[in-house]
Amino acid sequence: MKNMRVRIAFTVFCGMTVLTGYSVRAVHNSCGMLIAQTEKIMQTAAQQRNPEQEIAALEALWEKQSRKLHLFLPHQTLMELNASVARLDALRDADCDELTAELCAVRADLQWINTQIVKPL
Repeated sequence: MKNMRVRIAFTVFCGMTVLTGYSVRAVHNSCGMLIAQTEKIMQTAAQQRNPEQEIAALEALWEKQSRKLHLFLPHQTLMELNASVARLDALRDADCDELTAELCAVRADLQWINTQIVKPL
């Protein structure tokens, strides 16, 4: 009987370890893809070109990756980031100087999430 309890405890421990590793990797990969797309938009905006397609690609990528991130991250952090991503299209339409600042804020938030999740482990 004791041996069965040890096996069950070991199986649960291994499952939790695998799930933790998967969640760290998933958050790291998602943040990396989103940061790369944000950098692409910033380069396009710096070249004085209209980053309409890149912003649309970021929004589509955010929709896909935010579902995965909601499993592993607090809701409040993602809602603030979601609001920032949603503002990008409006700032581009208004031809506003705040677009670069908002992109920097999105990138900084993603980098913060990435460092807070991956570094402690």
